[in-house]
Amino acid sequence: IPLLFREWDTHGKNPDGMLWDRYIWNGDVAGIESRSDTDLYKSGPIFVPGIGCTVNSLLDMHNIHSTHGSDYDLVGVSRRKDPGAGAFTPYHGSKTTVRQRIPAGGELFAAYGEEWIPWIPEAIITFEDNLDAADEFVADVKEWMDENDDLPNELKEGLWDFTIKEFPYKSKILKALPQASWGEVSQRGESLTSDTTTQPAVSSVSEKLQSSFSSVSREFIRDSGRRDISWLEENGKCQDHMKPGKSTIPAAGMGAFAYRDLPKGTVVGYAPLIHMADNRQLLNIQHNNTNGHAYELEDLVINYSFGHRESSLLLTPYGAGVNYINHDKERANVRVVWPDKELVAHKPDWLLKNLDFLKNTHDKIGLSFDYVALRDIQKGEEIFMDYGEEWEKAWNDHVNDWKPPPDAESYVHSSMWPEAVLRTTKELATNPYPSNLHTVCIESYRGSDGNFEWIDVLRPGSKRVRCHVLERYGIVEGVTYTVLLELDSGQNATVQNVPAGKGIQLLDKANSTDWHLENAFRHTIMFPDDMFPESWKNKK
Repeated sequence: IPLLFREWDTHGKNPDGMLWDRYIWNGDVAGIESRSDTDLYKSGPIFVPGIGCTVNSLLDMHNIHSTHGSDYDLVGVSRRKDPGAGAFTPYHGSKTTVRQRIPAGGELFAAYGEEWIPWIPEAIITFEDNLDAADEFVADVKEWMDENDDLPNELKEGLWDFTIKEFPYKSKILKALPQASWGEVSQRGESLTSDTTTQPAVSSVSEKLQSSFSSVSREFIRDSGRRDISWLEENGKCQDHMKPGKSTIPAAGMGAFAYRDLPKGTVVGYAPLIHMADNRQLLNIQHNNTNGHAYELEDLVINYSFGHRESSLLLTPYGAGVNYINHDKERANVRVVWPDKELVAHKPDWLLKNLDFLKNTHDKIGLSFDYVALRDIQKGEEIFMDYGEEWEKAWNDHVNDWKPPPDAESYVHSSMWPEAVLRTTKELATNPYPSNLHTVCIESYRGSDGNFEWIDVLRPGSKRVRCHVLERYGIVEGVTYTVLLELDSGQNATVQNVPAGKGIQLLDKANSTDWHLENAFRHTIMFPDDMFPESWKNKK
């Protein structure tokens, strides 16, 4: 889900909304459209519910490649005829793949980048250098403990406990130390280095630890991310009861479908909630369309968020699959409820707090939804919920008032453009492209005196310049162009033998896709009145 309202560190003195910083990705990783016509990597933040939000980061120890790529799919919805155009994200199917074997009960860890983890208070910084230094520190402590073997075990344990919990000097290395008793750390270190038949000769405990296939610090971190299957069966939340597919509601886009038979009372889906207490105006985005017309439109994520008529609070779920659940009052087969016990991401006492508490709590999640089956749901059946009377009225009003935008008849997204070759300026004079499309080129050429030739680029980068096809040579495969480049200097350059795809592309202009439409539907899903706390009501 693209986010226009969210940029890093833009809240200034108002922290309400900063919690989002922990749950957004750079849009480039998923191939989201750019906000710039001439820089393809200016896509801005995106919200990737499911694994994209729930997985923690361990940098150099990550075991999955999280959130990469996506498919652009409007699921048959057209701005020519459908009031739902622009009401849902067109990006789907971002992949998460396993990098190495993960045992049953093992936690999934991603790598969110070197800039992200150090920003999180008390986070373990799992850079290789930090982990190696932590191992060396453990080895040095063990060597000292062994030399002073006459020390009471209570003293050894006390010294280690002070080091990992109360040492006044904070460092990334200390954070990476095993958070366990000295007895456990020492025993684990010995077990890792006991098989000398497979280890090279080393001269010290430190070298011996680091020459092992693993390490003390890494092993403890891995252990902290393991759970017994019995524990998961009792405390975990199933994330694969639903799968996405084209909704049975005409022109509704994607929907959620039961992956298996789900008896009444099943927790069909679970979703922690990102809260924004009193800063909804951040989601009012100023737009300029391709004709320069300015208008204001709420950000798309509002359609995936929950609100209440008597409160400024917004809650956005990020559980797997739940954002695909569509509205149908008559066929509703699930509803949201608060979990019936305390969880890592749900603290029941938060339901007794006021909005000031939520507004000032911007460093952690404490609220979650269970999506509970209201009746038996058959495998393959679409899952629906009731979005509320206000939502339904707003949607019906939107449908009654909706008119196709002015460019609806000619609009074609670049991914659906049917022609294999690009048009020349002469052809465009009588047969122009849709107003949302234009050609851009990589500025890469050599020559002099106006006689320029395309040169290949090993690393294309993101920068492009506007350009126009003057001549076309060859057939579809191997076609090349003579193009006029509009350079940043204000001058033009005519370049020959520019290859299709590599050197020139037909792309959508920034902010021209459906979810930017001025008349796109926007409305929160409405909280059921019977579960909304009185202490959160701040509007009449």
